[in-house]
Amino acid sequence: MRFQNPEFFALLFIALPILIARRSGKQRAPSITIPDGTLLLRLPETICSRAVKMLPWMRLAALLLLVVALARPQSIMRETRTLTKASDLMIALDLSSSMLAEDSAKGGSVKNRLMVSKEVLGSFLQKRTGDRIGLIAFAALPYSAAPLTLDHVWLNSAIERLQVGAIEDGTALGDALLAALNRLRDKKNDSSTVILISDGRNNTGTSPEEAAAAAAALGIRVYTVGIGSKGGAFFPVDDPLGGVSYTRMEADLDEPTLRAIAASTGGKYFRADDKPGMEKVFLDIDALEKQRIEQKLYFSYQELFPFCAVTALLLFLASELLGMTLLKRIP
Repeated sequence: MRFQNPEFFALLFIALPILIARRSGKQRAPSITIPDGTLLLRLPETICSRAVKMLPWMRLAALLLLVVALARPQSIMRETRTLTKASDLMIALDLSSSMLAEDSAKGGSVKNRLMVSKEVLGSFLQKRTGDRIGLIAFAALPYSAAPLTLDHVWLNSAIERLQVGAIEDGTALGDALLAALNRLRDKKNDSSTVILISDGRNNTGTSPEEAAAAAAALGIRVYTVGIGSKGGAFFPVDDPLGGVSYTRMEADLDEPTLRAIAASTGGKYFRADDKPGMEKVFLDIDALEKQRIEQKLYFSYQELFPFCAVTALLLFLASELLGMTLLKRIP
């Protein structure tokens, strides 16, 4: 709370001495002279006789509230406005058939690489509330699964709908990167990033080196994530006798190319062997791409003088009305 006009408190130094002087007996109240008041002193006090003593205090409280009202008390309501310098972020996710491979999990359930990527991306989206994020899915060809958006709930549902086999099989790292760059190049944001997730090597389309050169020319960082255990994984195949059987598949991750893409664009390469490793990767990316936040404080004030003024008026009127009726003194 604050007082907009505290100088009005000086009135108390004038009003209080006057009230004290009036109560000191210098101005005698009307009275009746009787020869002996001993019997009157024995009379019990009534409710009215006790209440009449409160009238001066009611008038004093009314005076104090009136002075406080003149000083304009205000309650401070602080409003904080946070301005976030957000990023434009495109995620390029591999949907080639090798993403169905299941890496051995340490102390947990086994899930294929695509399921792991979906779960980790969902958690990542929850932390990047101020960013516009889009999604490119790719195999032999890339396609835009979601444009840049702030609606991360809808974006997460688009990620959940991704399935291996929706596109011709293959791994077009270069084309996927170019598709992500195409979404970012016309944006005005000076903080644009691509996260490229793959478990294979480029085998069709534009070379990754050419796409990385284009990203560097546009000033767009590329973080590359290689997913899959180094010792190989188990790949599901349809059993002729029914059901699904698993065959061991050796890793075919092109780490040198992914590392070169990241290095040439000012990004960084990460390796994720399993889900805990994938989660650690995105924690690191989140820290590297930390949003810059600027806070501005705005203060608003609520006037309290009407409450004080009305209360003072009611107290004064109540004291006068009671003094002339129920608590009236005779003489």
